[in-house]
Parts: sequence; structure tokens; C-alpha cells
Amino acid sequence: MSPRDAPRPVLVARPAGRGATLLARLRERGIPAEHQPLLRLEHATAAELIGVREWLARGAYSHLVITSRTAAEALGAVVVPPGTEVIAVGTGTAAALDSLGITTTLVAGGSGAALVAQMPPAAAASTVLFPASAAASPTVPEGLRAKGYRVHQVTAYRPQRLEPPVEVAVGLATGRYGAIVLTSPMIARHAAALGVHPSTPIVSIGDPTSAAMRAAGLPLAQQAEEPTDEALAAAVQQVLAGGLSAADPSAAGPSAAGPSAADPSAAGPSAAGPTPSESSPPLPKEPR
Repeated sequence: MSPRDAPRPVLVARPAGRGATLLARLRERGIPAEHQPLLRLEHATAAELIGVREWLARGAYSHLVITSRTAAEALGAVVVPPGTEVIAVGTGTAAALDSLGITTTLVAGGSGAALVAQMPPAAAASTVLFPASAAASPTVPEGLRAKGYRVHQVTAYRPQRLEPPVEVAVGLATGRYGAIVLTSPMIARHAAALGVHPSTPIVSIGDPTSAAMRAAGLPLAQQAEEPTDEALAAAVQQVLAGGLSAADPSAAGPSAAGPSAADPSAAGPSAAGPTPSESSPPLPKEPR
């Protein structure tokens, strides 16, 4: 087979440090793939999180809500007292918590909307600690407040855009890739700004990413059935096997119902978040 006849590789645009598993799943299926992060996830510093870690350990929160693997890793192996319920957005986040020695009380259906739907109405004095991306969608905090919870949202990590090497940017614009996988709204917007050739089908991890793609003018070839690496690999294989192109509107996956917190890295346009008076529960004075 000449280089001209070789299959075009799939570009995996997962954040830095997050592409190995998906690459492995694609290669197991015989699909050549490359990882080029378009995003880096920077954890908040220990000093930024020390206060909430201490108050969590002291039982100040009735619930700890985690909507991404990155948020779990940024919070770290904290002490969760027996009276605090731990809510994970999906199985991947629950596994990340388990690896830190944190037992999950409830594993939601894989999206922020599902998590809100599965939470019961708040009891008196129900206070949620919600460590999240600086660019997190408001779906979870707004939904929980509507159910009567007091939500203390803190920044656990910050997504930072990465500029790809020139050869990758040129390859995206000229159709060198057989498909591209996008796994967050911010990554989708960055890819759109770089330019994606119309012949390159685009696979999305979930509704928020698909919605961001459409808003940025990128067509959707396929959406993963769930936000996991295995489902993403299956969606890529389906697109490649069917010869679907980015211009095939009939090939699109589930419709984007709008932003949610389904994505493991971080969601829609940066929500500055509620003001401290709206988001923070009345906590005791900081320990000396």
C-alpha cells in the first residue's frame, strides 16, 4: 500500500493527558489514530482548595457533587465524613473517585441534566459542594438550586487552549484526517477557529459538545451513545465504516438538547458563576 492509499488517521483532540485510552480503543479496532490536545486542564492550587477540603472533612456539606474525572483528581483524596453523600455524574467519574478512596453514594446517568433529575428535592439545610471547571455549564448548580439546595461552587480546574503544531493545523484544514473526535465545547470552538476541512467527519462526545459544534458552524457526523472512550471508539468506527462525511446531516447522532455538564473535562462558554452571596453556603469562620 502506498502512502497515498493508506487510511487517513483519526485525530483525537482530548485534553493533554487524556488521550491514551481512546487511542488504545481505536487501535484495537484497527483504526490509525493520533492524539493532539487542543486543551490543557490546570488544577487549582492546594491553597485555593484548602478551605473547602477542611470544611468538607468537618461535615459542613450534606452533598459532594462531582461532574468530571478532572474535578475528582483536582479535589484529591479528601476526607468525606459518613453523613456526606457523594454524587458522581457517571461511571467514569465514580471510578476516578473510587481510585481516590472516595465511595460514591449515587452514580447518575452520565449528564448534568440526569444528575439533577436523579437528586431528590432538598431537605432542610442541604448544602452542596460543587468543585468544577472554571468554564462549567450552569446546568447542575442552577438545577440543584431550583430543587432547594444551597450550592457552593468552587473552581477545581481551569481549561487552557493549546495551539497545535503547524502540520496539525494545516492537516485539519486540508483534509489529512479521516475523522476528528471532539470532547468538550471549548475544544469544539477551538477546532472551528482552526478550520476543519468539509470532508472530515466530526465525532462528538455528547450533547454540550454537539451544541457547541453547531453554534460554531461545524457539522456533526456522529455523537457517541454515552460519554466514554469505548462509545467514542464505536462512533468513530461507525462513521468510517459507513463512509459518512461531515456534510451528511442524516448521519448525526442524538440531537443536542442543549448544554449540560455531561462532558469529563468542562463545558460550555465560561459561566462566571453565581456571586458568593448566591453560591456559597453560610459557613463557619475559617479555622485559624
